[in-house]
Amino acid sequence: MPALGAPLRLLTRLDRRTCDLDDLVAATTRLCATGARGLRLQVEDDVRHPALLVEEDERVWRVDLADLAEELSSTGADLGPAGLDRALLEHLDRRPVTDAEAARRGVAVLAWAGPAGDDLAWQVAVARGDRLVGWTPHPFTSALDVLAVRDAARARAADVVVRCSVEGPVLLLDADAPLLATAALAAPEQVVARSAELGLLLADGSVVVTPGRPVAWAPRGVAARLAGEGVEPCVVLPWRELADLPWA
Repeated sequence: MPALGAPLRLLTRLDRRTCDLDDLVAATTRLCATGARGLRLQVEDDVRHPALLVEEDERVWRVDLADLAEELSSTGADLGPAGLDRALLEHLDRRPVTDAEAARRGVAVLAWAGPAGDDLAWQVAVARGDRLVGWTPHPFTSALDVLAVRDAARARAADVVVRCSVEGPVLLLDADAPLLATAALAAPEQVVARSAELGLLLADGSVVVTPGRPVAWAPRGVAARLAGEGVEPCVVLPWRELADLPWA
């Protein structure tokens, strides 16, 4: 067995593909030449730390291409020219959300915040492709504009398609992206009314929010039991306290 083990480990190492930094820089140059709508793109051609500089309205985002190459190597992505072109376009979806985009398309969702990342806070998020990107107000954005963006996001949350299903005494809220299911909590009274239509009386209930999972809404005792049975971190709180959560 030892005689076979070493060659097998060697084959595993040889089989691992890595993203060549020069190939990624070439793909970035092609992207800058082609352009992307509404974005100003520039390659910082530093030999040791090449980067992609992305400017959109008041936001500037610098992508370290060496770091991105390492990330792509670990994902098993297509590292050919076409694959790198596609990966760069997808990576652009991670860019910071501008104030204008947040005002135009932002939706209020519950995100994880705090030093340990285990507190809940409202956040304005924008859907890009299959991901949600949170908006952070620019330091120069006025307080009135921030309030206007947040109010519009709360109102827009009502348009998010959230599926409601009943499992015993529990109402489950789900959406195409789990985080989007929390948009329904921006108008909790509507959820209470919907639960009554489905035969559940949850006026005194609590919500259980778990990262990446559907939101559970149940009587307080049931909600506490659900949280205790799970192995994942979660937050349980009476639904009437949702409006008092801070904004991230």
